[in-house]
Amino acid sequence: MGSAEHRGLKAAGRVLVAILLGFVVLNVIAIAVMKSDFLPAAIQSQPWSEGALSHTAMWLVSLLLILTISKGKPSTYGFQLGGSYRWALMVVAGLATGVVFAVILNVLPEGDSALLPDYTLAQTVIFVWLYASISEEILTRGLIQGFLTPLAGRGVSIFRLRLSLPVLVGALFFGLMHLGLLTTGAALLPVLVLVVFATVLGIIAGYHREQTGSLIPAIIVHMFGNIGGYCAGLLFG
Repeated sequence: MGSAEHRGLKAAGRVLVAILLGFVVLNVIAIAVMKSDFLPAAIQSQPWSEGALSHTAMWLVSLLLILTISKGKPSTYGFQLGGSYRWALMVVAGLATGVVFAVILNVLPEGDSALLPDYTLAQTVIFVWLYASISEEILTRGLIQGFLTPLAGRGVSIFRLRLSLPVLVGALFFGLMHLGLLTTGAALLPVLVLVVFATVLGIIAGYHREQTGSLIPAIIVHMFGNIGGYCAGLLFG
């Protein structure tokens, strides 16, 4: 076996391990939700309880894995301030992606059936814009993309923009995570559209995460993607 083939196999193996780590987190989330009867009845009755529980399990298990794999040095997984933030670009890119998604969703015959929880505005801000954005970024751009950082030399170039393998894998995992909405009764077509746009948002978030070395830009992109989609959805009723 040549050295190039050997490196290719090592890269493929690392990608596989990263995906398995992601599935470990998702399985723990599923178990936590199924065992949610340990929560007080007053909390279980709230529309945000399941989302809060699942995202708490998400960031907690992801962080434990990061600390274990990095031997207590999570900075390489994005837990640092980084630098050279392009704030305007991050905000505009996130907002634009969310708005385009909402526009396309609005013209679909199934609409946004079961895609959005029945939250108040305050609950949406806390549990979707903030908590979900942070939790999902710790998993996708933190654990998965961080684990794949040694493969950053591999990737593709699109219109002079270079997208590394860690960015692409993290974004694709992030997009495919949303297929879980099908188990809640959501219509297939809106979910598939969401998968595509979540992947695009993930590529943008992952690119800024890689450029700065920090999770903060990825969280900003993700958060404003959620804000853009929500506000544009309100405009369309």
